[in-house]
Amino acid sequence: MKFAVFTASSILTISFAQEKATFTLYGEGDTRGSPNCATNVNVCGQPNQSGITAALSQAQYGLAPGQGTSPDCGTCWKITITSDLSGNPVEEKTAKITVNNFCPMYSNPICNTPNEYDDGIHFDLCTETSAESFLTFGTGIGTERQVSC
Repeated sequence: MKFAVFTASSILTISFAQEKATFTLYGEGDTRGSPNCATNVNVCGQPNQSGITAALSQAQYGLAPGQGTSPDCGTCWKITITSDLSGNPVEEKTAKITVNNFCPMYSNPICNTPNEYDDGIHFDLCTETSAESFLTFGTGIGTERQVSC
């Protein structure tokens, strides 16, 4: 996505760069005791949008539990998986996701970014929004880029 900023003497174009990211799954019945993630009982207070939704790593979300909603709530991202967590190549898949929650660093260590894979951003994808169709191994490494919704 590009934005144009107009000033009296010039035009400045800003684009969101593609960066490295990690991905996991969460949802009702997982080993961390997560609730159903396809409801409006999430930190953003938003009902499930169409398509895959995700919890954003706490560092990017910018707030601790109970501190309210982030400007990142409702943002959309293009994510591409390229390898498993061991670095082995997997079939590349791309999906557009919407952030509607955040992944607290205390409940899932990979959400504490930068994480052990040197990724600065992490997305915990909601299983109740068909995230397994994108992340068939349950975890992965790839790229992310913020896009328009």
